[in-house]
Amino acid sequence: MFLLSLGILTFILVLGRIGKMVDLVINKGVDLKDILLLIVYSSPPYLMFTLPMAFLLSTIVVLGRFSTENEILALKASGVDLKCLFYPLATFGIAITLIGLINSIALLPASSEEFRNTLINIIKKGITFEDKEGIFNDSIPGIVIYIDKVDTKNKSLTGIIVSDDRDKNLKQTISANKGLINLDPLSLDLFFVLENGNLHRWEKTDDVYRSLYFKNYAFTMNLTNMLPGTTSLRKRPYEMNVKELKKAMTTANTNDKYEYLLEIYKKISIPLSTLAFVFLTIPLGIRRKIEGGFSGVLYSLLLFIIYYMLMAFTENAGRSIHSPALITSLVPNIVIAGTGLYLLRNLNSEDHITLSQRIRYMWGYYFEKVK
Repeated sequence: MFLLSLGILTFILVLGRIGKMVDLVINKGVDLKDILLLIVYSSPPYLMFTLPMAFLLSTIVVLGRFSTENEILALKASGVDLKCLFYPLATFGIAITLIGLINSIALLPASSEEFRNTLINIIKKGITFEDKEGIFNDSIPGIVIYIDKVDTKNKSLTGIIVSDDRDKNLKQTISANKGLINLDPLSLDLFFVLENGNLHRWEKTDDVYRSLYFKNYAFTMNLTNMLPGTTSLRKRPYEMNVKELKKAMTTANTNDKYEYLLEIYKKISIPLSTLAFVFLTIPLGIRRKIEGGFSGVLYSLLLFIIYYMLMAFTENAGRSIHSPALITSLVPNIVIAGTGLYLLRNLNSEDHITLSQRIRYMWGYYFEKVK
């Protein structure tokens, strides 16, 4: 159940990126192998959240099934303290927490780096000219490049024509007898160094046509627009490892330093949310006998949404009042664990109402007050 939940939840979150990657296959001719690598490398950021969420969902659903089939009632009738269920769930939760810590501290930064490297390799394959002699290459948006001959040994090009239509108000065509083209993998700047050629430019706004001859001509264009979606070459804080975050803190201002420090603690606090959810799974799972099988999924999603909103609220509050980053990152876990401990008080009692009944009671009470 846990693996099924983890797979479905991660797939749903990765689905947003899959659409952009399919476009790379259809329109850019990218190999399926590279697309599969991109999907794998984009999964660890989502696993930070889907691991505790899958744990919460699977345990509540399984315990609810026990309750529906009266196995929980049988345990009570046999005099078994239901709090004993805490031990196997806690053991399972510790294992998931350790996996989550490995993912957030080690796998996530490494996969983010590999994701960018794979994207850069895809772009390099798209603009390579070794196997594109005598054809028009339009893999760069707004640019068409024609190469007559390619000398792979000397890495030189002969018979170069570049048509640049990126600016709708400026059309230009550059031709050269020979030249070089180089791509900077860090900035994705594509450098053209051309010799003995002509430049023809039409400026639409002023209706001016210019033509000139050059002996040496160099220009640069940036290819970051070829990256899918909001992908950036610069690492975002959550993609950095702890060492990189600490290094960034040394030159950051006060606000950025707090963000980096908070990100370090979040790499620990988010995986630890699994242990906080352990205290909630037992009381919510065994008290769903009359609420239907789907209520477990509903409770799990609702609880994780509440956790995520609580995390966002505490982060914003922490930035405003400059509370210690460690406390800010741990508050959601403390609230969830405290709520679970409160619900565990009367775990073995038969005198209880279901969560949905409690919500209906509170809604009715509020409605009567409003009237």
